[in-house]
Amino acid sequence: MARKRLTNGQKLQIVRDCEQRLANNESLRSIARSYGVQGVQIRQWRDKQSLLAATKSTKKSTSRGAKSRLQEYEDEIMTWAFHQREAGVPLTYKHLVVKAGQVWPEFRKLTDGQQYHTVRRLCQRKKFAVRRIIRNSSSSQTDHPNQIVSEAEGWLAVMRPIVRAPDVQQKFVLNMDQTPMFLSMYPHPSVNLQGDRTVNGRRTTDSGSRFTVTCTVSANGDKLKPYLIFKGERNGRIATQELPTNPYREQVALCCQNKAWHDGINMEDYIDRVLVPYLQQKANGVPCLLLMTNDASSRWTDDVKERLEQIGITPYKIPPGCTCLVHPLAVGIWKPFKDQVRSKWWQWMIDQGADKSTFVSASRELRTKWVSKSWEAITQVTIRNAWRKTGFSYFPQEE
Repeated sequence: MARKRLTNGQKLQIVRDCEQRLANNESLRSIARSYGVQGVQIRQWRDKQSLLAATKSTKKSTSRGAKSRLQEYEDEIMTWAFHQREAGVPLTYKHLVVKAGQVWPEFRKLTDGQQYHTVRRLCQRKKFAVRRIIRNSSSSQTDHPNQIVSEAEGWLAVMRPIVRAPDVQQKFVLNMDQTPMFLSMYPHPSVNLQGDRTVNGRRTTDSGSRFTVTCTVSANGDKLKPYLIFKGERNGRIATQELPTNPYREQVALCCQNKAWHDGINMEDYIDRVLVPYLQQKANGVPCLLLMTNDASSRWTDDVKERLEQIGITPYKIPPGCTCLVHPLAVGIWKPFKDQVRSKWWQWMIDQGADKSTFVSASRELRTKWVSKSWEAITQVTIRNAWRKTGFSYFPQEE
């Protein structure tokens, strides 16, 4: 009889079927013959039926394998790993290999492969897996969608009466946000011959670099001047010599920060160069002004709140994790805006020619132009619709 290797699930099924057939006075030999196994095998499976049930059904053995080299040190290693993750420290298998070598010096004598697989099996037993690091807001939307919807509805229940109050005009109900714009916007997939094991892709020389764009819109569809932050010293050569001569400096506000981040100082500069001119142009008297933004720390410093209060703006903090539902810029404006910028970048890449091994990056003047033209292309209808997302509209009476 040919030797068979059955999974634990198949063995359990044979045992259960065997019990029914034995109750009908069928012999064990005939039952075993019908399955192509030996009768003694069925007896063994019946004796360890509980063990088969406790083992993964797709495995073909109940053996748990050889004893782990780290068995005596597992608790110490995993306790350390749990504490590191609770503190937000990223870990890889390499970190655990190093830790294992610290608690048990003999572990260092193993080959790299043995160290890796020992740690990997330890993580599998302890339910540790390699995961992509994500923000709390993304995690909440994935793991607790009902909770996010509830928080968004609670936010709207508070804000709807405020934005519809008699003394509030829609042109003074503002939403601001920032987004990184990378200097290279190539797609990850590419058209390629089927069967190739490697799919190459060109990039610009500084494809990981970026600048930050801050945009603001009003509930009636107005667009405020974009605010661009490039990498550089705040009072360095770029900020004092290059940006003041940029031909698009009237359409966008330009500044520098050493990491191209929107920090508290830039937030105050944004208030003076973007919000104040808009209010001076649009305000007639002393209107009621509202500014909705997320919980980024740079927007909630004492100096920023004091400056907003000086010009009569009341800030409101959108709950974390609800941006996809109640943050107008995230709901319906960032996507078409970035698509516009990306299309201009692609055209520029095509114009450089297809025979270059490496593409140079776009100048700051060119990037400013793309942002300015792309922002102009966002229509008033698009902006108004972003405030009126179905089911999460700030103005449901207009639907």
